[in-house]
Amino acid sequence: MNKKEQIIKVASKYFSEVGYDKAVLEDVAKEVGVSKAAIYYHFKDKFALYEAVLCSRFKDLAQTICDIDAANPEQALREYVEKFGGFLLEKPCFSAIFARELADGAINMPQSCTKQMSQILKKLSAILQEGEAQGVFEKENPFMVQLMIVSTLVNYRTTRKLRITVMKNLKEVKNIDAGLKDIIPNLANKIIKALKC
Repeated sequence: MNKKEQIIKVASKYFSEVGYDKAVLEDVAKEVGVSKAAIYYHFKDKFALYEAVLCSRFKDLAQTICDIDAANPEQALREYVEKFGGFLLEKPCFSAIFARELADGAINMPQSCTKQMSQILKKLSAILQEGEAQGVFEKENPFMVQLMIVSTLVNYRTTRKLRITVMKNLKEVKNIDAGLKDIIPNLANKIIKALKC
């Protein structure tokens, strides 16, 4: 991993832990073992670094999603949810950054990242349209379905500590805190079931 990649990796951790506004480039530089000037050598400013962190993740996610080529719309939608969820499992910092952006109304979301986000939504829209054309799915707003997927998976990924605390108060209730890998297929099933009504 070269220095630029190391900077992106460490910055990703800081942005996920404290958010864009509170992330300090000196902390990133110190952990990477470079000067702050070295960060500015690779990135014009803090926003350019944030953009590199987010856009690289969105680009990877868009590529993963756009590679879906299932035999039927139901299977394609299942794959969509599973690939999205699998990506969040593999990239926990991205989940936290994305959750912060959603909660803050995407005020720091780089415009350049919206291109990849649009590709992701375009794929979902195509899957839903094909399902509707085949009579498999009812007509539904793709953005609403996307919000169901994103909100459920991102919030589930980022609320583990809260769920553990709540579960301590629910000693009489057993087995309601499944891991994200168990939630992903369950979410896919529920969305498909809702679209078939």
